[in-house]
This record gives sequence, C-alpha cells and structure tokens, in this order.
Amino acid sequence: MAMIQATGGERAFAEINITPLVDVMLVLLVIFMIAAPALTRSLDWQLPQGNPPKTLPTTLNLQVQSGDVLVLDGRALSRGELAALLTTASARDPNLVLKVQVDPEAEYASAVSAMATARNAGVENLSVFSN
Repeated sequence: MAMIQATGGERAFAEINITPLVDVMLVLLVIFMIAAPALTRSLDWQLPQGNPPKTLPTTLNLQVQSGDVLVLDGRALSRGELAALLTTASARDPNLVLKVQVDPEAEYASAVSAMATARNAGVENLSVFSN
C-alpha cells in the first residue's frame, strides 16, 4: 500500500495497488474458459447392465452329530438317503447352499465324509461351521 503524506491540511489516505488482483482474475478467467467446455460435454458410455437375482437360493441345514448321525433340516438320514435328497435338491436349484454344522463331539472323518457326499451329489456351495 502506498501512503501519501498530507501536506498543508490534507489528510493521508491509503491507495491499493490492484494490478496483481487483476492479473490473478484474468488467469482464473482463462482457466475457467478452457475448463468449462470439458465439464459440460457428455460422454456416451455403454455400461453393462447387471441382472438382479430372480430368487434366493435354497438353503438346507445339515448337522453332523456324534456317532455318525446326519440330520438334514431336522430329519435323521443315512448317507444314501442324504445323497439322494441332495442330488434331487441340487438338480432343482443349481445355486443350492448347504450349511454344514459339525458337532464338536463328532468325528472328523464323519464330517469330511458328509461334505464329500454333498459334493458328489452336485452341491457346489458349502458353508461349514462348528457349534
């Protein structure tokens, strides 16, 4: 800021140099003039459309209990019956989810055998957890 000294009864006043302000404003104006057309231009994109799932997959609960006992949705089954039911269910719904719940008292071989039976029956989605 430039100060002008008062001489003979005049008061001092401050003068602002606006040249740097005008330079900055002109630079901003040029930037916005260049950038504005790029922001308003539309892009023609062909985005893929997802297909929403038609139905939720069927979920069955298999419990492997101690003593080689297999329980499918509350019904005790032999390995042959389990294989037949799972083959039928997986043929009806290829996205069938089998939740295998293994009792801590159950033998490891019994649990693995039950999961192998499910895989051989065509069940691709297994969810295994323990009590």
